[in-house]
Parts: sequence; structure tokens; C-alpha cells
Amino acid sequence: MDTREFVLNIVSDDFAEKMNECSASVPPEVDEFELSGLTPIPSDLVKPDRVAESRVQMECRLEQVVTVSEKPNGGSLVLGEVLRFHLAEEVVNNFYVDPDKLRAIGRMAGVTYCRTTDQFELNRPG
Repeated sequence: MDTREFVLNIVSDDFAEKMNECSASVPPEVDEFELSGLTPIPSDLVKPDRVAESRVQMECRLEQVVTVSEKPNGGSLVLGEVLRFHLAEEVVNNFYVDPDKLRAIGRMAGVTYCRTTDQFELNRPG
């Protein structure tokens, strides 16, 4: 919030446990890179570091924060403008990110996550 900049790092299943370490409730002065064992690398356009283990990273400028709920376990929706994409070559196939190589995970709710290993395609009508 202070810098109005952030990096969105896509998490793959091979470092999910380290990502989870970053969800601990710790004071702002605690370095989450040290806490988790993840590796910081400098960004090109924004002040916050990127996560080296992440194969897709997006450097962003904060546009808006929408508070969904201020109740315990409530949350906020963070909207930003992507200024730069970083893609690891090993996940790119024919100019697209290959989901089988990325093996991204997503948070469902609470402590539940999903893997993107079950995909299907739908052609657009028209």
C-alpha cells in the first residue's frame, strides 16, 4: 500500500509449501523471503522484489483496493496495472504459457487449493 506497487508471482505446486509459509500472521518488519526460504530477485520497474522460484511474474502498479469485508477472515480485492511480464522459457510453448509445464496452483477457500492439471478447451462460438 505504501509504495503503490506490487509483484504478482504465479505459484507452482513445487513450491506451494514455501508460499504457504508467507501466509503466517507476522509483523510487517518480518522478511517473508527469509521466513519462507523463497529467493528474492530485483524487479525492473517496481520496488518490490520478485520471487525467483515463480515461472511467471507480473510487475504491477496499484490501481485500487476494494475491501470485501472488514470482518475476521474478510478480505480485499487488489486491482493493478501490469507493467511488465516475466516468463521462464521452460513454460513457454509457441508464444503461450503451457499450463502443463507451469503447474500453477490456486487458492479456493480457507486452506483448500487446486491444481491446474485438469484442463479442457471450448472453442468460442461464431
